[in-house]
Amino acid sequence: MADQPTPPPIAPSASPSVPRTAPIAIWSPVLAILFFTGGWLFTAIPAVICGHIARSKIRKSGGALRGIRIVTAGLIVGYIGVVLGVLGIPLLVGMIKSDRERIQRLSIEKKEIASDDGKLKVTVSGMWRKVPELNKEARLQVGYKSKEMYLIIISDAKSAIGNITLEQHQQLTRDRMLRKMKNASATQPVPLNIDGHPALQDEVRGAPGRTEIVFLHTTVDDGDHFQQILAWTLKSRWQEQNEQLREITNSFHSE
Repeated sequence: MADQPTPPPIAPSASPSVPRTAPIAIWSPVLAILFFTGGWLFTAIPAVICGHIARSKIRKSGGALRGIRIVTAGLIVGYIGVVLGVLGIPLLVGMIKSDRERIQRLSIEKKEIASDDGKLKVTVSGMWRKVPELNKEARLQVGYKSKEMYLIIISDAKSAIGNITLEQHQQLTRDRMLRKMKNASATQPVPLNIDGHPALQDEVRGAPGRTEIVFLHTTVDDGDHFQQILAWTLKSRWQEQNEQLREITNSFHSE
């Protein structure tokens, strides 16, 4: 019996291809969701753009791409974000304007800050606050931290330090400051009248640490005490801020 020819192998039938999700379709809902975590219009608008691009690609793919539901959800959330973002612009502008007006008002208006016992006072702008950690010996400590301006008042009772003059007290405290700083120098004292009392004032410059500081060093003789007023800022800000420090020092009042 003649051999029968071997039939050719049957090629396996190709399985139908499974549509894949368009990569850009994922970005639309992701960016839209980021809007609600603080992205604002910076993510809502790209979410809408990505959504329209993805929807166009899916429609033109002839079924090779999927993800139309994801894209639709991203577009809906994205458009909601755009609407909320646009409506929020006037609110944001109003908040910024209100904050600027508040800062301007505080920088202009004046207020009085007193020591804990109410006997020592200075007049400052609304931006100044009590800063209790500056010097443990000070009876009054205030500062404008963002501008690096500070002022403290240290009281020396005449009965506790002996019979010395205003000039001697000014020199003693100034020399003590100079010894504690690098590259230190001081101007000659200038006589003043503060709160109806005789006073002396000089400028002391130097570096207590790594930063150069300029101190407005003032001593007021109010009868029972020598009130040492130290106002200071960074050397780089002295030209801009020294007038304000002088004004606050001159506002000193004791009871």
